[in-house]
This record gives sequence, C-alpha cells and structure tokens, in this order.
Amino acid sequence: MNIRIFKKYIIAVLIIFTFFPAFSQISQYGLPISSSQNLSKHFQEINIPKPDLDQILKANEYYDKGVSPFNIGVTIDVDINIENSGTWTDLGKKGRVWRLKIVSEGAKAIGIYYSIFSLPEGGKLFLYNEDKTQIIGAFTSLNNSGNKKFATELIKGEVTILEYYQPKGIIVFPKISIDEVAYVYRGVNSFFNKTGFGDSGPCEVNVNCPEGTNWQDQKKGVAKILLKNGSSLSLCSGSLINNVRQNNQPYFLTANHCGMTANASDYNQWIFYFNYESAECPNPAEEPESNSIVGATLKANAPQGSSLGSDFKLLLLNNNIPDEYDPFYNGWDAYNNASLSGVGIHYPAGDIKKISTYLSSVISTSYSSVVEDPDAMYWKVVWDETQTNHGVTEGGSSGSPIFSQEGRIIGALTGGAASCQNLTGPDYYGKFSYSWESNIKHDSLQLKAWLDPDNSGILSLDGIGVDPNALFSLFSVDTNTIKVGGKAYFTDISNGEPDEWEWIFDGGEPSGSTMQNPTGISYNSAGDYTVTLIVKNDVKSDTLVRKDFIHVQPVITPNPTNGPIEIFFGKTKYENVTITLFDELGRKLREYNFSNPPVRQNINISGFVKGFVFLRITANTEVVDYYKLIVY
Repeated sequence: MNIRIFKKYIIAVLIIFTFFPAFSQISQYGLPISSSQNLSKHFQEINIPKPDLDQILKANEYYDKGVSPFNIGVTIDVDINIENSGTWTDLGKKGRVWRLKIVSEGAKAIGIYYSIFSLPEGGKLFLYNEDKTQIIGAFTSLNNSGNKKFATELIKGEVTILEYYQPKGIIVFPKISIDEVAYVYRGVNSFFNKTGFGDSGPCEVNVNCPEGTNWQDQKKGVAKILLKNGSSLSLCSGSLINNVRQNNQPYFLTANHCGMTANASDYNQWIFYFNYESAECPNPAEEPESNSIVGATLKANAPQGSSLGSDFKLLLLNNNIPDEYDPFYNGWDAYNNASLSGVGIHYPAGDIKKISTYLSSVISTSYSSVVEDPDAMYWKVVWDETQTNHGVTEGGSSGSPIFSQEGRIIGALTGGAASCQNLTGPDYYGKFSYSWESNIKHDSLQLKAWLDPDNSGILSLDGIGVDPNALFSLFSVDTNTIKVGGKAYFTDISNGEPDEWEWIFDGGEPSGSTMQNPTGISYNSAGDYTVTLIVKNDVKSDTLVRKDFIHVQPVITPNPTNGPIEIFFGKTKYENVTITLFDELGRKLREYNFSNPPVRQNINISGFVKGFVFLRITANTEVVDYYKLIVY
C-alpha cells in the first residue's frame, strides 16, 4: 500500500559493523530486503538538476594546495522527506518497505545530506546503486544522533536508491528528511575504481611500502576528510592527535584552509575515513575497505590567510573512535626546532594513504618564501627519492601531518609546489610550534588551550594507541520508546571495570541513581529525554551523554475504538497542537487544532469506515508522534 503518511525524515551514516555507542556513525552489514523479495521495479524517482559544470570548473581552473582544498563536487538544495517522496510497499506479515530513487545526470557519484534522522528500533535503512554493486547500511536506531544532522558516504554513479524497511509490529514512524544532494563531478576513482586508484600521481608511495616500516603507529591516526563547506565538497587530510591528559579524546588536526568558511552545520556532516590504505606496497587489485566517522566540532583555528597564521584547524570529532578501528593519537612537538628528517602521511587526490620522505632538515620560513626566518610560521620541506619512488603531495594532501624523526607531528600541510611533475618543488607546513600559542592569545586561536588544558607546560608528547584497560562509559536500555507512565530498565555495559556509577535521567523519576543497573525509571511526561552515565574507578572517569535517548509517547485509549478517544500527554504542556487523521492511502480525513490543550485531550473519530486510521500529533509544527488506530 502507498502509505504516504509514514514519510517525513531520514539520515544515514557509514561503514563497518561493530558494537559501539548509539551516537557513533557506524553501520551494520546486511542486505536490503528487496534483495530477497520479488518487489516491483517501479517506485518514485526524483531527478536532481545537473549543476552548471562549466561555471564550476572555471571557478576551479586554477588550483593550488595553499589556496583552497581539492574540490570534487557541489551540493544541491532539495526538500525530500518520507512524507512527500518515495513509494511504500506492503510486505504482508513481513512488514513494509519504502524506496526512493535519486537520479542526477552525469554525476560521478551522489552523496546524501540529511537534516533530520530518527529511525525506530527495528527499522533498517540501506543505500545502494542501481545494480547493488555498492551497498551501505544497515543504519538503525543505534545511529540516531542528538544533533539530527548527518551525511552518508558517496554512492558511485548517477543513481542512488534509499530503502527503508520496517518489520511488522513496529508502530513508531521514521523521521527522514534530506535537505541537500551532493553532485560529484571528479575525484571518485579512489573511492570506487576496482582496478586501480589513478587519481594520485605515479610517483606516490603507498604507506605500507618499506618507507612506512617505522611509521606503522603514526599512519593509524591519519584520516581522509570528505568536507562540506556551504555548497562545496572537497577532500583534505588530517590526523588524530594526543593531548596531555592522554584520555583518547578524539581531537583531530588539519589545515584551516580546509573548509575555511564552514559553519557548525557543515562540520556535523564532515566524513572522516580511517585505514583507507593498501595492505602491501603495490596498489591493490581491489579497493581496500575503510572505517568512517561522521561529524566534528571546531575548537580552534588560525586567523584566515597564510600570512596571518600557521594555517591549522583543531576539531573534536563528535564520536569516540571505536577500538576496532585501531586508532593512534599522534604525538607532537611544540618546540621550534627544525627536524632533521621524517615523513608526511596523506591522501593525495583522495587516493589511498601515501607516505613522502624528507632526508634533510626542514627550514623555518614564511609561506612560499625561500628566505630563512627562525621566527616564521612555516616549515619548508623538499621530498627525497627513496627505495620505492619519489613521494610528494597533491591536492587532497592539505592538512596532513608532517612528522619529525622522533615520530611526532611538527606541522600541518598548507600547500606548495611539489608534484610528480616537480619532484623537488618545496611544500610548506604550518608550524605546530607556532600554532601552539603564538597566534592571538585566545583559546579559539591556539592549540595549547585544548591539548594542554591543565597548563602543565609540556611541550613534547608521544602518541598513544588503544588502551585495553581504558575506562569507557556505555549503557543499554530494554527499550528507548515507552508510553507516558512507562518504565525503563538500564544496564551498564561500560569497559574498563568501573566501581562507581552516576546516572542522570532527564525527565525521569527518580532523576538520578548510583546503582550499576538502575531499573524501573518512570517517565510521566511525553517528550524526548537525555540520559547521562558517569563511570569512575580509582584512576579515571568517563562520561556518556545520549541526547534525546528516551522517547516518551502520549497514551491513546481506547484502541481499537469506534468513537471517542483520549490522548494523555502526562505532565507535558504542549502548545499549538494539531491532531490529523489519515486513511491508509495517506488522504487527510480530519484535523483538530488546539492552542493550549489539556493534558488529557478528547476527540471523536466515529463515522469512519472500519479499518485502519492513522493519527499524527504535531506541536508548534514539529511532529510529536504517529499512531495506528483500529476502527471497528
């Protein structure tokens, strides 16, 4: 059946199954239910207009690593949601499935950016290309995020299909809304080409060649970034970075010119790819997999322009890095000492991870200058030929770390002249020592405030990997969707053997607990509520905040019915409430409006033909809940 009333919002995320907190953008393996069902091949198709590529390419005709990041696409504004788009198909006892095809002529790849994402427990979302040679998902309620803005990785080609499956018996509706579609016009070979990764130059050296033997820890912290800056999509590189507390806080260092004018909403949709590399020295015959995380918050950056600062940007990723990614938080050196030798690790043109080697001292200078100046903001480096080839940097390498001979970060790449056509051209890295605290004395313009928050005076720090004994707060609940007056039962599943627990239940009764596994927490008001767990042991503490984690629904009685019903909101006082009734085909049957309804609101639905009636409650235009009523 074509149940349009189920359609409103959606969002998705990324790769690799693992058991990890719900706020993490990690998907579960699986196949769309359409792979095992004989479904109609006809469902709604939306065509996205092709952008003016001549104008876009002309704007990017001149490219320099120090002028802008490596642009690969643009986003196009859309208004697509699960209410106004897509086709629902009834699967009988198996439930139902919603599908939508998005097409954009000539696109090398399509990306989806979502303004709202909230999937009910048991629902699954997949995205794939037309022949299902690329499938991402399943995305589930574990992917629901407090900020409700996210992105999904690129799907190769002109067509992307979204498929949401809701098993029988699940009555909570997904909220799915897409506000931008990415049109990628170049730079996708490194994502999808199955016979080689030709986007980077032929002189580049894979990180697992002999040149990378002594850099196996450092490489694990370096990630590729698919960044959004307004309507522009670009590629950069960067690295996880350690802090003096050494608590695996996911700080991430890149260049400020990577998304120089990005806003908070853009950062929440940046995609970070870890472990995207060849397992051996030669390019692999098949594209390697990678691990991905979505979203970050800007903490500090240099003043704009390479002459005004050292071109650094410090982000805090929205999610902790799963142990399964085997992350490494790279060390750093804030002394203004020229390193005698070392390497750069990066993703040129978005290709798999490469390594470049320098065997003579870096030189302190201004950006793009040949004049040595000990107090300048940049390190100039010239790459050397090594055993495998002569690695350099390219577009997409911007923001990547340069390491000293001690294995510590001393700068982030701004740009330069190096290329496979200009092997001895110099590159310039914003000095870590200058970024430390030499910019304007403000926390938002320096690294020290974040990487040494206790003002310890430490100026050099080694990197750290995953601590198997690290304390990590994590919990589960029997169900995160309950009715007004219902109870939730929480279970601590933290890592690291905590011996103290502090729970905070926003909207719950009681509002807190020090038990390890608190049970019977009552919620007596409709709405969405945050749950916080702080765990401690003799050495450490860790906090997990899951925003809007408990969804409390109004109670509707009786159901089934043939006349009046009562909607009980609990203690919640909603304003400007609209209650809308639909039939099974999504046609509006009746609508009620209340500016200030009582906590117990009665309406009459008599007079309808027996069967199913769907009820939607909104407050101040925001959807509160959907319900299925049985009329007899």
